[in-house]
Amino acid sequence: MKINHDPSERLNELFQRQKCWMIANLTETLCYATISIRRFLKELGYWRSFTHNNKWYTLRSIPKFDGNGLWFYQDIGFSRHGSLKQTISHFVDHSLEGLPASELANLIKHPCHALLNQMVKCKQINRFKALGHFIYLSADRTKYDHQFASLRGTLASQARSQQLTPQAAIQVFAEAIKNPEASCEQLAALTAQKNIIASPDAIACLFGKHGIKKN
Repeated sequence: MKINHDPSERLNELFQRQKCWMIANLTETLCYATISIRRFLKELGYWRSFTHNNKWYTLRSIPKFDGNGLWFYQDIGFSRHGSLKQTISHFVDHSLEGLPASELANLIKHPCHALLNQMVKCKQINRFKALGHFIYLSADRTKYDHQFASLRGTLASQARSQQLTPQAAIQVFAEAIKNPEASCEQLAALTAQKNIIASPDAIACLFGKHGIKKN
């Protein structure tokens, strides 16, 4: 029987038997140093997982990516877009009106609240609070403006049939006290600056319930 001594071919054979490997397991199985394993992987072409702290590897030829550019092997996720952070940025940037954390988590099958907070702090994405939860939007100003305009239109139509959240109502009253001559439209813009959505119609409804006249 012919024994294959070519390390790259042996590496390729390992991936045919098991689709994903960690570097430590490859070094142990092939008896090569980590730096050599990385060189062999580079020669063959590889993907690193965006889950599990990028610890899993697979060959470029193996994944069958879905329409979102994602491929999962058991609970290990790989993305055409790169790391978890790069993948989140891609989906947020290409969304019509931003994405809530729950939708992102369902999409990538991975919790991402902590990373989203970190990315907001580093100004890699933007965040807007609407109807009690955060919507994540692009850090690119032009994309953000388009997303925000679309988001406000959607939320405004939803708000017509919904009461304002207590937090939104408090903010509206606070702005009304500071700006007594402001119209409902102006108050909606002022609350938006505090990352809270309150449509002019919802504000007018709020004031009507409390017997407050406002243009």
